[in-house]
Amino acid sequence: MYQKINKMKKIILTLLLLTIAFSGYCQNDFIQIETNKTLSLFSFLETASDQRGISLSFKEYINKNTIGNTEFQTLIEEYSILNLDYQAKRDGYPDSRYIYLHTKDLIWIAASNSTNISDFSTRIIGILPHETHIRLIRLLNQIEPFYDDLVWNDAQQNIQRIESQLEGYKDEIGELFLKISKFYRTKWHKEMPFKISLYPIPLEKGHTTAVPKGNVLICSVLSQSEDEYLSTLGVIIHEMCHILYREQSIEVQHEIDKWFSNNTSDYNNLAYSYINEGLATVLGNGWAYKQLHGSLDTSEWYNNTYIDGFARVLYPLTKQFLFSARMLDSSYVKEAINLFEQKFPKAIYDTNILMTDLVMYANTEEQKEIDLIRYELRKKFRVISLWFSTPILDEQSIQNFKKEKTTKLFIIDSKHKETLQVINSHFVDFNFAFEMNSFQTFFDKESKSNVIVIILDNINSIGKGFDTLSKVEFLDKNVFIKIE
Repeated sequence: MYQKINKMKKIILTLLLLTIAFSGYCQNDFIQIETNKTLSLFSFLETASDQRGISLSFKEYINKNTIGNTEFQTLIEEYSILNLDYQAKRDGYPDSRYIYLHTKDLIWIAASNSTNISDFSTRIIGILPHETHIRLIRLLNQIEPFYDDLVWNDAQQNIQRIESQLEGYKDEIGELFLKISKFYRTKWHKEMPFKISLYPIPLEKGHTTAVPKGNVLICSVLSQSEDEYLSTLGVIIHEMCHILYREQSIEVQHEIDKWFSNNTSDYNNLAYSYINEGLATVLGNGWAYKQLHGSLDTSEWYNNTYIDGFARVLYPLTKQFLFSARMLDSSYVKEAINLFEQKFPKAIYDTNILMTDLVMYANTEEQKEIDLIRYELRKKFRVISLWFSTPILDEQSIQNFKKEKTTKLFIIDSKHKETLQVINSHFVDFNFAFEMNSFQTFFDKESKSNVIVIILDNINSIGKGFDTLSKVEFLDKNVFIKIE
């Protein structure tokens, strides 16, 4: 009898140990960390050709080491004119969220999962036009020897060191992922791993970048820095939050959209526009940092006054939700809007913020003049989102006057009185005066957005108009300024 019981105990203990080992294996396998040669090569091409979201430090390094190399420059110039980005709309999602699927995102994901250029070529079949596909693969093969000499060959020892350092935190990253995904109300299936794909920048100091794509975090690392893994940990959790926010179900996205939209505060739209970065910062750079290192980071969490400030006022509320294992809900959103309003009472009038997200209306239909407006606008302001509607008096344009919740910018260079009359009939709380070469602005309570009207005698004066506007820090009153 004793022997049977003892044998049974051994069997149970063995099964328990196997279960623990298997659980540990699954958790370790769920978080994957690697430096992928194909991804690194693709990022090298992107950086050398000065694409969006690149590391400026890496770009300077490449430029410095390829001066006078005409063969290299010819390849980069050819790559820069390739169109790799097409988009398709994902129907049913809130307009304020990620409603477009980009082919370039699919290319990044394919690169991060490829074993070599040939494998990459197979993975992206059908994403790009055939001729573009062939040229891209040829360019990758032609640029690889340059990449090997400048980066890859000398980086292997540093790559192994950084991977090994980060591997030691895989369990912690996995635990944080599960807790944060629950807070976001994102149901992430463990069959799909969270993949951290690194690529080296052969410098000790400089600027790095990280971009989330699907289940992949593409992260550059300063491979010559001994402590690079510490800052990379913070980047990993921050960008992980962006992935979880993006992958919320369509039902959850509509709920969150409704909680913000139905809030009566004048700051609801602005708080909504900052909530993605605010949450990623408070969770990644605030709460998760403390979980990993034992104390809060006393340095700047994010290099932006509004995002850093929003994250810090969100910290006590967020910590409380996570401690209680509560999920993001309407009460959190309501308090987040209140906190943003209290922290930044003048934010809805900040010119630089207002000009980041625009719906622009103009009377001109000439493509050269439209291009001129865009060019002059981006010279003075950091525009993130821009929708252009022309002419102003078109019925479709008029129907959208009140629908849009972002800044509305009207540029009137012809049909001045007729256009102004129509605008005044739709924004009855303010009467725009007809004054040539001036801009006027007011805050529309109904759409909770700023309306800016620029009146010009000639569209070529638009540069002066934007220059005058850029010198006004806050549009917190019904502003009227002459353009000199």
